Amino acid sequence: MKKYLAFTLTAILAVCGSSCGRETSEEKNEVFESTSESSAEISEVPEETQEQTEALPELQECHKTIKNEEKPEVTRISFEGKCADNIKKHAKVSDLYNVDVLHSGVVGLIGVPIELEYDDEITEPRLTFTYDISELRGVPEKNLIMLHYSEENAFYDTVEDFSLNTDNCTVSADIESAGVYLLADAYMWYGCWGMDVSEYEYERKPQDFPTDWERECDTGDIAELADKEWAMENAPNFRVSTPEQLASVVWYVNGICGLDMNVTLESDLDLSGYDWKPMGWSSGNCYFSGMVDGQGHTVKGMNIKEDYVQSGFIGYGMGITVKDITFEDANVSATHCTGIVGGEIYSSPCWENVHVSGYVNGGSDDYGAIIGREAGTTFNNCSADVIVNGEPMQYFSYRQKKIAETEVVETFTLTLNDDYSVTRDEHDGFRNLSWQVEQNGIEILQRNAENELTMNTHDILEKALTLNNVPGKYKIYLTAYIDGIYVRVSNIIEYDLE
Repeated sequence: MKKYLAFTLTAILAVCGSSCGRETSEEKNEVFESTSESSAEISEVPEETQEQTEALPELQECHKTIKNEEKPEVTRISFEGKCADNIKKHAKVSDLYNVDVLHSGVVGLIGVPIELEYDDEITEPRLTFTYDISELRGVPEKNLIMLHYSEENAFYDTVEDFSLNTDNCTVSADIESAGVYLLADAYMWYGCWGMDVSEYEYERKPQDFPTDWERECDTGDIAELADKEWAMENAPNFRVSTPEQLASVVWYVNGICGLDMNVTLESDLDLSGYDWKPMGWSSGNCYFSGMVDGQGHTVKGMNIKEDYVQSGFIGYGMGITVKDITFEDANVSATHCTGIVGGEIYSSPCWENVHVSGYVNGGSDDYGAIIGREAGTTFNNCSADVIVNGEPMQYFSYRQKKIAETEVVETFTLTLNDDYSVTRDEHDGFRNLSWQVEQNGIEILQRNAENELTMNTHDILEKALTLNNVPGKYKIYLTAYIDGIYVRVSNIIEYDLE
């Protein structure tokens, strides 16, 4: 039996804490819809013998129809086994898609993951997935495999001896236990573990099939405007001159891949009149990373209205540099994580020469003029003339707003040593106490300080060398997590290195 750690794209976020993710759909926990009783006929026998016969386990089958517009590949789940009672009283199935992120984000997932429950009254259990071949989006039937998740060991098994019936469009297997089961594309699943997948390779054009983003989300005018062939030919380095080309980038990022992109504007863009959508979305585990270089150009009239979270030019992103760009007369809304340029952004240390004007309706929290939710982004030479939730907004992000509104209490005292290391004193009761190091106004290091009384110079310089040069102005202080934000709780040590 092949065993693999449960692998989902959401694991990438582990370093960033919780996400402002889209709300999940309602969980379905119905029992199987119908059963088929044993076809064996029972002749008239004495009453005592008949009672004994009725008590014997008989092979029965029950099924559940699956109707999921977002993941329509699997259409039916069938379950059979021997049971003395009516089998549907002892078995239940739940559709886990968009209910459990772990299983919904499995690489190569085909259709919905399901959770099967049954008790000891059922023996010789067998599970069958029925799939719609027209919804496989180019995945060969021979690539379909059945996986089972071990709750105890937190890994997926490839179910042994499953059988594929291409005439009936089914994948079946005798199973050993209840739990979570799903179908996956062997090329994607085994490939993510670095295994040889040459026997599963296939050719297809992603632009010929609807992406998960198109299935699951309101794409506004993007899908109609996008030139998908142009996007596939130009990725990952896009040079954009028209709204159609920018829409093509959004389609590619949200539907194909948003990692390590470079988006460079070659001219001003007028998006007035379009129903625009963010680039990067968390529900599909698809974030944007890379560079947006406006080259001094302006994006005018961008209008984005989302019914959930993460709204902005970049909805959900990580490791992003944005520079030399202006957004004029923008109008952006969402329930949380809302800003004109970014909704929810992590690991993006510095944005430069970003200027915005317009309106933001950001719900009750995590809203800002430029970014809604961010963790440590520095805004260099940026400006904003933005009305947020009906009031002028002087803060570029919600974190800036919370820091400004939270009283700084310098509980800890930091001391600069002769070798430029920094030593702190001890105090209890602080959550997530961290060292914060800035170089030339940009955060270059943040790490746990709860069990560390001294920040060594070597660690600071090593980090500085990887990001920039050693010379510069340094600031070192302590932060702690207070009222949902990291707040400074010490004095600031400052020094220059030539």
